[in-house]
Amino acid sequence: MLKVIIAEDDSMMRLILRRTLAEMAGVSIVGEAENGRQLVQMVEEREPDVVFLDVDMPEMNGIEASREIFDINSKVFLIFATGYNCYTHEAFEVYAFDYLVKPFDLERVQRTVRRIIEMKAARDQVSVIKPEKPAFRGENLKLRVLSNEKSIFINIPDIVLITRTERKTMIHVTGESVVQTYEPLQKLEDRLKEHNFFRCHKGFIINPDMVVEIIPWGNKTYLVKLANTKETALMTWDHVKEFQKRYCV
Repeated sequence: MLKVIIAEDDSMMRLILRRTLAEMAGVSIVGEAENGRQLVQMVEEREPDVVFLDVDMPEMNGIEASREIFDINSKVFLIFATGYNCYTHEAFEVYAFDYLVKPFDLERVQRTVRRIIEMKAARDQVSVIKPEKPAFRGENLKLRVLSNEKSIFINIPDIVLITRTERKTMIHVTGESVVQTYEPLQKLEDRLKEHNFFRCHKGFIINPDMVVEIIPWGNKTYLVKLANTKETALMTWDHVKEFQKRYCV
């Protein structure tokens, strides 16, 4: 079931979206927010897959709210549904999946949601792929991070990807284990830069040795499937070109 939150301060616009989405099988509306701050709280509590949000909302606008949402779950599909066509650049800077301008083309709304359902199903079916040979860089160094006031030591070649979830940094390593820390992504990127890790997206750092597939995913965004984990990463088009240049022959 695809869980959706609608964020819109105009009750009539919420009603239009609610009725349009209610006609679709496999879609559940788990919340409606009237302002950006309420939306962020709702995302934390209800863990939606998709958020429809307006740009112009009280207390916190849609662009600001989307940045907060991104720190909670970087894989939420953000669909801006607004009366303004001048915020497309800002919307896609926060990796919006789509940008709909009022009055809505209701068929397009449904097409966008059906596409998300198909893509989410493909992402959820990712199986753990183990490389034929483990990736070694001829080093025995460990990454030290603080987690719940303890020092955790992680073998650097075992790191598959690093991302943000629920305002924490999650380090996924081989064997499907995860280390949580509050250390920001930028700091970890700086510490791992000399070890060949790749910042493929605002919300993801990946081990290039673990990449097995890159497929289209939304607006100028790609889904990255990795070995040794069911987790996936996102990669922007500019980073796809850089990745191919640096790591492919």
